Amino acid sequence: MKPVISYLGNSCKNCIKCVKTCPMDAISIVNEQVIIDKDKCINCDICIQACDQKVLKVKQVDLQKALKKYDYNIALIPTAILSDLKTYQEIKNIAHAIKKFGFDEVVQYSDIEGTLYKQALKDSVGKHKVMLTSFCPTINKLIKNDYPSLIDHLLPYDYPIEIAAKKLRAKYKDKNIGIYSLCECVGKLTLAKNPFGNETSNIDYALSISQMFPQINKLKDKEQSDIEINKYGVKSIVSDLFGNRDLSVISVEGLPQIKKVLDLIEFDQLKHADLIALFNCYQGCIGGYYLWSNPFEGCFNIESMISQCHKDVAILEKTDYQKTHTINSDEKNFKERLAWFNKVNAILETLPQFDCGSCGFANCRGLASRIASGEVDDSLCRVKRR
Repeated sequence: MKPVISYLGNSCKNCIKCVKTCPMDAISIVNEQVIIDKDKCINCDICIQACDQKVLKVKQVDLQKALKKYDYNIALIPTAILSDLKTYQEIKNIAHAIKKFGFDEVVQYSDIEGTLYKQALKDSVGKHKVMLTSFCPTINKLIKNDYPSLIDHLLPYDYPIEIAAKKLRAKYKDKNIGIYSLCECVGKLTLAKNPFGNETSNIDYALSISQMFPQINKLKDKEQSDIEINKYGVKSIVSDLFGNRDLSVISVEGLPQIKKVLDLIEFDQLKHADLIALFNCYQGCIGGYYLWSNPFEGCFNIESMISQCHKDVAILEKTDYQKTHTINSDEKNFKERLAWFNKVNAILETLPQFDCGSCGFANCRGLASRIASGEVDDSLCRVKRR
C-alpha cells in the first residue's frame, strides 16, 4: 500500500509539525523538503490535519474527465455517510443527487459489511487466540509493518468495498463500466491504488466525499433513489456498536490505543477477548477525515436511525470474501525485530535525546533508526556537534 499523501506546494514553513505528529516516523525534512517514506507511511492522515500550511494533500481526481471514459458509471457510497445525516430518508436524496451528478447507478454495500460482521463473530470463537478484524487499510498496513507476527490473527476477509466492486464487475461483465469509491478517509483512498493484500483493485477511482459534496448538496432535492442500509453493516463501522461483552468482542480506536493492544497480544498478555475490532479513526469509520460532522454527534445520529435500517445481509460464498493475509518473505520476524530494536537503542544512547527535531526527524529515535540502517550518520545531530 503506497502513500496517497504528497507534498504539494511551496509554502512549507519547516515548522516540523508533520514530522513530530507522524506516529510511524515516516516523515523527515531534507534540504527544506518534506520527504515521506512510502514504506513506513500508513496513510493515517494525521500529518494532513497537523499541517497549517496545507501543503500535505491528496491529489484530487478530475471526476468529469473520468466519467467520460466509461459507458456506465457506478458510485459506491460508504455506510459512514449516514453519520452526517439527520434523517434516514436523506440517504435516498443524496443517492439521487449523485445520479444527477453523472453516475448511472449508486450502490451501498452495508449488506456485505453486515455479512462479514456476523461471520467475524462466528469465526473468532474457539480459535484459542485473539482474532483481529479491520476493514481499515491503515491498520492492516500497521500490522504488516510493525506486527508481522500477528498477521495470522487477522480474520481472512477482503474489504467489503472490494467485494462489492468485484460483484459489480461480474454483473456487468459485458459493459464498459467505471467503479468509483466515495471515501470517508485517506486510508480508504488507497484501495483503488494499491490495496493491502491485493495486487490489483476492482475500483477504478477513489475520491473523497468532501470533494463531491459541495456539488451534491446543490443538486439535492426532494427526489429519491431506492437505497437501503443494513443495521449489522452499521454496527461493523461504529466502534461503540461493534463491541459485545457477552461474546468477548471489544473494539479499539485510535493508533495509540491500538498499538498498546497489539503489543499486549504480541507478548501473549491479552487473553480475555475472542475478537478485537480495530479502528484508526475515533468512533470508527464515522470519524473519517472527509466527513464533516463531529464523530460523537455522528454516533448519536446513527443510533437514532439504526432501527430504520432494514436491508437484508448479503448472501456470500466463502470464495467471495476470503483472502489470505501474507507478508513478504523479507519481513523481519520477531527475533530479528528484537535485535534491530537493541541496535537502535544502542545508537540512541549516544544521542542527546532532546527530541528537538533539528536533524529533520521526529525524535532522536527516528534519527537513530536511520543511522542504524546506514541512511545517515550522527553528524545531522546539531546538539551533538556542539
